[in-house]
Amino acid sequence: MDLALWALAFTVLDWPERWKAEAWMALQAGAEPTLTKLQAESLAHLAANLPHRRQEAADRGARLLLPGDPGVDTLQAPLPYPVALWVRGTLPPEGRRIAIVGSRVATLRGRERTRAWAKALTEAGVAVISGLARGIDGAAHRGALESGPTWAVLGSGLDHPYPPEHRPLMDQVVAAGGGVITPFPPEAPPRKWHFPRRNWLLAAWSDGVLVTEARLRSGSLITARLALDMGKELWVVPGSEGPDALLEEGAAHACQGPADVLAVLRDLPG
Repeated sequence: MDLALWALAFTVLDWPERWKAEAWMALQAGAEPTLTKLQAESLAHLAANLPHRRQEAADRGARLLLPGDPGVDTLQAPLPYPVALWVRGTLPPEGRRIAIVGSRVATLRGRERTRAWAKALTEAGVAVISGLARGIDGAAHRGALESGPTWAVLGSGLDHPYPPEHRPLMDQVVAAGGGVITPFPPEAPPRKWHFPRRNWLLAAWSDGVLVTEARLRSGSLITARLALDMGKELWVVPGSEGPDALLEEGAAHACQGPADVLAVLRDLPG
């Protein structure tokens, strides 16, 4: 079975996460997973529909990228199983990358700080990625765009950017040479359970995560903890409840400015 087709299946079919991981382990070992009749029929339908899926992406000025396509395998490497990616623009470049995340209901100070720091990090050659959400995410993308490209990872399909008012920002990201990437097909609306997968990709594709402002119970802290689980660096700005909690746990670097991030990145291997 074509591994690229399996990546598409793991992305669009409603299979349990545990089964996906077990199936991928079997495929890597050279064995076909044991399929139910329904699973086999689903794979056959996907195989027949793949040309349509690729054309569907092209009609939106995007590409459907699967394992084996140029630039994809390095992004798939840190994931427990491969996924299909719909991409407008470019993939994040090789080299240092940082995910900047934070509250959707951010303070003016938090947004201004994030914008300035994202600009400075981009000027220093660090690729800034974020989730295109309101608040801190939007500020991170806008700051990076003042110095160069940036990359957005969505929790919805390309037809339904979230929030909708960030569609112009999405277009700016692509026009500046960056990219908009999603593991969801174009028709997928934003769903609550989509965003943890988006956060998983943000953590996996960065050298570390910077939380500039966040509440204690938030998606930003989920991203932070995913980064820690993956052995990535974590920086937080003191002064809001989420970052302060992480500092109390001794789980993060206290960050007072871009220089603190760059000092750690310089010492990382690779």
